[in-house]
Amino acid sequence: MSVVDTDSSTGFATKVKFTNNGTSKTVSVNYNYAKPTVTLANSTLNYKAGHLPDDYQTAVVNGAKAATTNGEDANGRGNTATISTDSTSNFLTDAGSHTITFTAKDNYATSDAVNETVNILEGPSWNDSELTKTIQKGDTTGIAQPTIVKDNGQTYSIAIKNLDTTLAQTATEGTPVKLVATAIDSKGNPLKDSSGTTLSWDATKDGNLIVTDDTDKVPYNIVYKSGNNIVGTYSGIGASGDEVNVDANKPAGYTLANSSDASYTIDSNAPTKVVNVNQSVGYTITYIDKDTGETVGTPTTGTANDGTYQFLTAPDGYNFVDVSDVIYKVDSSKPNKTVYVTKKSSILEDLNYTVTFKDKSTGKTVDTTTGTGSLGDYVSLTAPDGYAFSTLLDNGFLLLKDGQNVTKYVTAANTPYSVSYVDQDSGKEVGTQAGKGADGSTVTLTAPDGYAFVSADDVTYKIDKDTPSSKVYVQKSDQTVDNLVSGYPKNGYIKIYDQNGKLNNDVVLSEGSSWIIDKTLTIDGAEYYRVATDEYVKASDVYKYTPVQNIAVTNSKNPTGVYNSKGQLIIDRALAENTPWYTDRTATIRGQKMHRVATDEWVKDSDVTIK
Repeated sequence: MSVVDTDSSTGFATKVKFTNNGTSKTVSVNYNYAKPTVTLANSTLNYKAGHLPDDYQTAVVNGAKAATTNGEDANGRGNTATISTDSTSNFLTDAGSHTITFTAKDNYATSDAVNETVNILEGPSWNDSELTKTIQKGDTTGIAQPTIVKDNGQTYSIAIKNLDTTLAQTATEGTPVKLVATAIDSKGNPLKDSSGTTLSWDATKDGNLIVTDDTDKVPYNIVYKSGNNIVGTYSGIGASGDEVNVDANKPAGYTLANSSDASYTIDSNAPTKVVNVNQSVGYTITYIDKDTGETVGTPTTGTANDGTYQFLTAPDGYNFVDVSDVIYKVDSSKPNKTVYVTKKSSILEDLNYTVTFKDKSTGKTVDTTTGTGSLGDYVSLTAPDGYAFSTLLDNGFLLLKDGQNVTKYVTAANTPYSVSYVDQDSGKEVGTQAGKGADGSTVTLTAPDGYAFVSADDVTYKIDKDTPSSKVYVQKSDQTVDNLVSGYPKNGYIKIYDQNGKLNNDVVLSEGSSWIIDKTLTIDGAEYYRVATDEYVKASDVYKYTPVQNIAVTNSKNPTGVYNSKGQLIIDRALAENTPWYTDRTATIRGQKMHRVATDEWVKDSDVTIK
């Protein structure tokens, strides 16, 4: 090969000539340079109008740094990245929110633009509504809560300064108080300037505290709390017993943590209600090839509560550069994230394997099979006619090399069984189920139409050659589908209620236990399941499931996320690619079908293949 042309500025070849099988060819050479990157010490900076430090414009610009992974060129010229900005000398003279755009450039390429936000805040205007606080006499909770307002394009938390809670009893209409406003972000966190000082403003004049004991005109306060922070408030006046729509007045971008808090009945003895909310965040994850700097695959988008964890999947043909990126923590302050990936090595295909099936009791070979697959494939198997696998995990294997020999043990499936379903009230047989299987194996039973099992333990049946027949008691039921429920593990005892929703203090169910339900009730808007005569559990305390006996094989692209029975991602647990897991339950959790692989570990149906 010989160089025909070069780039005079870099010395890199732009055209080369070579001979292949006696034929000369000339081709152009193109280069994929990695883009430089821009990093910011802080993506958002906050300052008080009229209190700007002398060097703050310099501090804003100096917080941006440029970097490059491209080296020197063929001429020996070194390479560094330089940064530039669109800012001008007067870009921070006015109150408001300012966007500063930075780009980095080296000898070969230019980075993507990165924005920095600079907020210059002037504080609230201190109008009459911001200076006035009205509470019911004796409301020590309400007097201690701040008022959340939006003014001059910013959210502020206004509170009584040096609060004395006895004012809730002693103050009268028109009691003067000192007020202070603190700037907060969308999560309710106080904003701080570059020195770490909280941005706050004292009221320009005294506030007006109004205390009343009128039960016909009760001043109520709804306080919306996310974690430990107050993110919104709503106040009004109404008569005791009136209903207030809590959900309709929640802060924008938030959802109620508990649906039972959707409304509030005004109570002069408890006029302040604190409601927990979750911030709903729309997020976007963009994948960048670390070697080319180019975007690859389709961005991952979704909406989830702030602070929750999401499991990411790298684009086809790529792996994460940083394995920890497989877990993404939703952050409302940074809803967009860039994740770097690298191409996978090529997969070895057409690997040969041989499987020998042996009778577990005699050790004799009863069948063999051969096939081909790719490195890392999970190969599913079918037991020879008249046999069953000794364990469910024997129904497949991982293909790890060419010429792989595998031995699987099977058991003769010739043991008959017969189950008689008996109505526990009448003592009469109402159905039967029979078949053949391997001695010691288990089968999932199905109750006759119109009936449900009395005990959750009877849903699965173990075949025993010494006891070929068995009775299983059932009861008439109006709920024969999804009638198995289980308490959440690690959630404490399950409380029992009567048909009127009254708590039974004498009976509880153990955590994680399973029960048959035969009736559903709705009491005061909440759903209950009957587990015994006049004994009900709240639907929110249990989950419905279906018993199964399957193998769930994780998909081959990335590690598979694991969730608990409430659908929450377990951040320190993941299953390796292409591995088999025994699953004994399926359930719909948070609208998604899932399979249980351990006591409180579940995988999404979309992340596995069921064998």
